[in-house]
Parts: sequence; C-alpha cells; structure tokens
Amino acid sequence: MSAGIRDPRLSRVAAVLLLVGLVLVVYLLAVHWWFTAPFLEARSALIEARDQEQRLRAIAQLRGLLEQELQKVRQFEAGNPEFLVEENFDLAASAIIARIDALVEAQQAGAACTIISRSPARSQVEEPFERVTVKVRMRCAPEYLAPVIHGLEAGSPPLFVDQLVINNRSQGRLPRARTQTGADAIDANFDVYGYLRKPRERKEGA
Repeated sequence: MSAGIRDPRLSRVAAVLLLVGLVLVVYLLAVHWWFTAPFLEARSALIEARDQEQRLRAIAQLRGLLEQELQKVRQFEAGNPEFLVEENFDLAASAIIARIDALVEAQQAGAACTIISRSPARSQVEEPFERVTVKVRMRCAPEYLAPVIHGLEAGSPPLFVDQLVINNRSQGRLPRARTQTGADAIDANFDVYGYLRKPRERKEGA
C-alpha cells in the first residue's frame, strides 16, 4: 500500500468535522447574532418589564392603603374636640382671651378677682401642631382662681394651664383685695395654651 493513499474513513471524518465547523460558524454569524441574541435580549427585557409592572402594582396597592389610612386620620382630626376651632394663631389667641375674661366675669367677684394682663405668645418649641399660648397675670382670691383654672382645663376645647406661679404678697402699688372669707387676693401668673388643628409648617432646612 502506498503511503500517499489516504484512508477513506479519515477523509470522511475530516469532512464531517469540517462541515460541523462550517455549520457552527454559519450559526454564529447568520443565526445567533441576528436572531437568537435579539430574542434573548427581548426575553430579558420582557422579564424585567414584567417585574417592574409587579413592583408598580404593589406600590399602587400600598399607596391606596396609605391614602385610606390618611383619610381616616384626617376624619379623626376633623372631629377631634381637642383642637382649637380657629384657623390661625391670632384668632385662636383672641378666643382664649375671651374665654378667660368670661370665666373671670362668671365668678362675679369684683375686685376680689381681676385680670391684670393677658398677652399672646408664640411658642419657640418645635411641635407637630402649632401651639397658641396666652400669658396671664391675675389678682384673685383662691376660691375664685380655682374655678377659673378648672373651667379652662375642663371646657371644650380643653386648654392647658402651665407655668403656674402664685405669690400671696402684694406687688408694686396694686391694692390688696379681701374676699368674703377675709383672705387676701393672690397674684397668679400662668400660661394657657391650646393647639391649632392645622399641622405646623416646617421651616426650610429644618
């Protein structure tokens, strides 16, 4: 047998391998990059879009629940008798002052229970709702002062009495007033405050 004669079986194997290689090259050049790769990219984009849609649906559902809860809070606040009914600080302060005057007049104590001063004061404390404070100074006998303070705290809307300071000695040139029981009127300094229904606006940068 001559060395130059090739084995037919080897030739067929080589031909098959060459054909397989050509098929792979043709697939990569003509099929994969033009059809398979875009299909895979489209599939990936579709999966991502579906996931995003599911996230948006979940967010929308959660937003709906949050809006329902927020509406419940608003309805509660609208019917909450703990807040002052006035729309702003000035109107609320005037209403508190009028309420103090009415309670003092209701005692019918004359000189035994008088208001020396009452002045609005804005709070410097950061709170969720704006506080309306009126600083009060009175000269009043204990038996008249107690109903006034109780009326402020027990009325509607209820007010809060704070920083109560009592001095039973006459200050300055104010004359002493004696009550029916013979007790001297006392100096009383205190703060009366309530809260507006509208949430306090936050300052920029706070």
